[in-house]
Parts: sequence; C-alpha cells; structure tokens
Amino acid sequence: MNKSLRLLLLSCVAMVGLTVIVSACQVPVFRYALERWTSDKYQVIVLTAGSLDSSSQANVAQLQAAEQQSTANFELQLVDVATVRDERLLEMWREHRASDSPLMIVLYPRTAEQVPDRVLEAAELTPESIERLLQSPVRQEVARRLSQGQSAVWIFVPCGDDDKDARALDSLKQRIEINQKSLSVPTAEELEVDQARLDNNTIPLRIEFSVVTLDRNDPREAFLLSSLGHSEADLPNHEPLAFPVFGRGRVLYALVGAGIMPETIDMACKFISGPCSCQVKNQNPGFDLLLAHDWEQVVAGSLLSDALPDESAEPKLLTIPPGRKR
Repeated sequence: MNKSLRLLLLSCVAMVGLTVIVSACQVPVFRYALERWTSDKYQVIVLTAGSLDSSSQANVAQLQAAEQQSTANFELQLVDVATVRDERLLEMWREHRASDSPLMIVLYPRTAEQVPDRVLEAAELTPESIERLLQSPVRQEVARRLSQGQSAVWIFVPCGDDDKDARALDSLKQRIEINQKSLSVPTAEELEVDQARLDNNTIPLRIEFSVVTLDRNDPREAFLLSSLGHSEADLPNHEPLAFPVFGRGRVLYALVGAGIMPETIDMACKFISGPCSCQVKNQNPGFDLLLAHDWEQVVAGSLLSDALPDESAEPKLLTIPPGRKR
C-alpha cells in the first residue's frame, strides 16, 4: 500500500471516535456496491503503424466488439504511432517495433489513484492477449460468486513456499468462517423494505465469504496476477497475498504474508459487511478489476438500495479500515 493511501486510511480511522456519521445507508457495503457502483473503466490503447493487415484488423474488431457489448469495463482507443507525442508511449512502441503487429497498452482506471503506475501491461495485440485481457477462470468465478450474493470473494495468491502458503490460507479460511457466523445483515425493518421483498429477492441478502486461489503459473491468469501485483508499490513475490473482492469486482486492498492475520481479516470483513456510510464510490478505498460481466442484468429486479442522492447533498463520512500489517 503506498504511503499517501496508508496515511489517508490511518487518518480516517483516527477520526472515527470524533465524528458522527450522518444518514448512514443501512444496506451493507457489499450489497450497495453490487447494486449501485458502476465499474470503473480501464483504458486500452492500441498503437498501430499505418494500415493493418487482415489479421490485425480482425484482432482490433474483436476488441471493438467487446467494448460495444458494454459488459467488460474498458474503453478502447486506436492511435497511429505517427501522431503520438507522449514519450512514454513512444518508448514502449520502440521496444516493441520488431513486430509488425499493433501494440496493446492497458492502463488502470483513472480513478485508481493509489496505483504506483497506471500502465499495467504492454503486449502484442493477438487473439491470445485479448483473451488474457478479457477472461480468466478466477475472474469468471469471482464474478459468478458475487452475482449470487456472496459478501466478498478473497483471491489468495500463493508465493510458492508451502509452509507460508499453508499458514496464510488456513488463517484466512478460519477467520472468514468465524466472520460469516458472527456478522449479520440488517432486518427488513432496518432496511425499510417489506419483509416479502427481502425474503423473495433473487439475490439473497446474506453474509458469505469464500476463497479462490490464483495459480501464479497459469498463463490464463497472467493479466489478473499483474492487476493485483501492481496495484500497490511494495507487494512482494516472496509472500502469500490475499485480496478481498466485493461489489462488482472491487478490490479493497492487499493483505501480505504475516499480515494475513485475524485482526486484518476481521477488519476487512466488518467493513465490507457494515452499513454503507459513504455511498460515493470513489470516496471508498480500492480499485476495480477488469471483468467481462453483465452486472446490470445481474441486479435487475433485485435492488434493495436507493440511488445516490443528488451530488449537491452534504457528503457522508466513511469509516475506512486500516491497511495491511506485515
């Protein structure tokens, strides 16, 4: 976690005892995020040099079709390198120019302010790189579980040290099970909805956490691994990592190594399951994963929350959990 974000989180926590939260939404954070937080868009820049051959045209068309379907949260920009003035882009092109095919550069969303470098990946535009960008088994499984109403899915990334990985994974599984039993969702009265509406909702409102393990050596997970690994400046490869994901694929932050401990796991679970005291998405910590998933269809007819009030309304204060411990 970068220094500025860590200071922000600590300062917010320090203010909790001094601040009264105004008009907190009783819908849990995870459910409000699922229903109301539109996924932030990644930027995909395709650098080209002159006219494209038929193979490259087909690859570009595949990306354009995915963008137009609007289920994957990215925006596409086609740029001829002859018009580029940005030295960073030109440098990446020069490193790539041995190939005649376009270069696909992926940037984190503009709202991902905590990432140390918005440039996430630069790769030759091929059917394989497009597939790696848009799909992976772990991301598909995370989206599926969140769509079914799970409060959070923890992505566990082993480091390869069997003892470290086993200790961290055991600690994570034990604590999320404890939290699943101890935490509760608000009643229909607290939500101010009819009991029948709550009982018959197609996405049950419940506390449920699960873990999915990401294989560092699976090429299908290379983009996801890079997205997670580059989200903070100091994430090591020699320690296991755990990322709680909620809403429409929002990653709260990373827990690292010995920091995958009861206190930090509990804090994340309680934050995700607590009342949504700040409904403005970008006033919350975290960043969104790139997921090809139709969230609007998922939540259609299942809304328990109200839309965000007019932006001119007074801001609501947020209790933000502290970052990871090493």
